[in-house]
Amino acid sequence: MAEPALALRDHPQIIDLISVLEQSGLQKQKEEVQALVGYIDGMEEKLSQMMDEMKEMRLEVGKLHDKGIRARCSQLLGTAEGKIHQVKSMVSTAKENLISSAKQMVQTFREKGRSALCRAAQALHIPSVLSRMGRGFAHAEKGTGQLAVRLDAMREELHQAGGHIKNAGLALTGKEPQESKELSADKGVLAKLRGFVLSCGKAFSEMERDTALTVERIYGGRSSVKTELQGLKAAQAGQRRQAASKEQAR
Repeated sequence: MAEPALALRDHPQIIDLISVLEQSGLQKQKEEVQALVGYIDGMEEKLSQMMDEMKEMRLEVGKLHDKGIRARCSQLLGTAEGKIHQVKSMVSTAKENLISSAKQMVQTFREKGRSALCRAAQALHIPSVLSRMGRGFAHAEKGTGQLAVRLDAMREELHQAGGHIKNAGLALTGKEPQESKELSADKGVLAKLRGFVLSCGKAFSEMERDTALTVERIYGGRSSVKTELQGLKAAQAGQRRQAASKEQAR
């Protein structure tokens, strides 16, 4: 079993950078870096949990009796896993870039002093990094919403199949037969899978919201990032309206 990845806050390069910023009296820049570090660590923890849940769902899908439904659910689960990996890759890239930048910034400080360190901190472009990640989470949430619609169609197929069996039994015996154990079990698995897909969408939505909150907490009062923040909030509102419309349609 692979060892868990080292949290960003525990990387020597990050520890050195925060120490150097504090020593230089660059409190604002230090708080910005700490906020980004905490944000990335939080995203990694959530994504790790989602991957664990994904493994459990693969076992559940393997229990499906209907081969056709099982194949389609496996494909759907693969798509969901792909969304998680895309987001995970995005977060990992941001983490690696920050580690690399931290090392360069500490070296810059030692060679050129405080003013150069201050300029290097501004060159991190933290608002742009957060905004880009927020858009990535919004895209992933939209994708999981589409998967939930496909799952609803499969659940309806099973429901109709059960109805046909009951109607045939009623015509032959005059009594409504009980639903088969296999069909009942498959319906249960699909319900679990739908719950997982919706929980992924909710997690991506929360990540998007956390992104906007992080931007607002650090830069909320600055006009230079208001456009980025407003864009994130507008995307969130659009996703919520879309989700509400789908729920009402069911």
